[in-house]
Amino acid sequence: MATYVQEIRSSDTRPPIKVSDVVTTHAVVAGGGLMFVGLGWPGWGPTEEGPIRVLGYVLVSLGVLAFVFAVGYGVPRIVGLVKNQPRRLLVEKRFAAVNDFAFCLSRPHDRPPFTGIPFRMGEDRVSFEVMRSNQLPFVEWGNYRYSLKRNGGRNVTFVAWGYLRVPLAGNVPNALFCLSKVKQMRRLTRIDLPRSPASVSPYDLYCEPRDEKVVMSVLDSDMVALLRNNKFSFEFAEGYFYVHFAGLFRFWKPETVTLLAEIVSRVEAIRLSES
Repeated sequence: MATYVQEIRSSDTRPPIKVSDVVTTHAVVAGGGLMFVGLGWPGWGPTEEGPIRVLGYVLVSLGVLAFVFAVGYGVPRIVGLVKNQPRRLLVEKRFAAVNDFAFCLSRPHDRPPFTGIPFRMGEDRVSFEVMRSNQLPFVEWGNYRYSLKRNGGRNVTFVAWGYLRVPLAGNVPNALFCLSKVKQMRRLTRIDLPRSPASVSPYDLYCEPRDEKVVMSVLDSDMVALLRNNKFSFEFAEGYFYVHFAGLFRFWKPETVTLLAEIVSRVEAIRLSES
């Protein structure tokens, strides 16, 4: 374990979640909470009445809640991150080696790495915890993150995805099946897909109208149900099938890898039946 931690520190890559980022975030929240308490405390005094006293009470209450959250949630999270993240990454690396996957801790992308729509979004693109098969059938899965900057870069929103990428047989038109209730997906489609979608509950289907019948027939109902039940959006893009998850895949958990492997097996069966 110590050797692997040293390998991470000495490489040009960075862990998926930097402890310093988490510390900074919770320190800002705690500091903001103390500031609210400081601003509200004078108005909460016995000599104040009416709106000023109410405002003081609100500020102090919000400040205390923010500070308690930052300490009560932040400290255990930081300790857990320091303790568990290297162990989880080592589990992923060993799994990749045993199953003949190339493992990449993290890699930045100056240009979009793939043709799927989420990979064309934002700035500061980086994929991490990536496993890519060294033998057929080809498969790649990992996590991906980018930033959306507004107001000249003063406001930054980080967006993270889990993804799976598998080749398809034949010429499947490009299409995105987007879970309509996932906020992250709605943000994606507003920016990159301005045309109105077709409703394929619970998905919004974004594609050329003439291609709707074709793309809806690629996957069988059991496959679509599997994706839907696990809250996955999916996409056909330039000969590849993508699964998009609005969160991070936890590859150190056997159930995550088992689920992704099942999806790959089903897509491979479709590919072989059409080849």
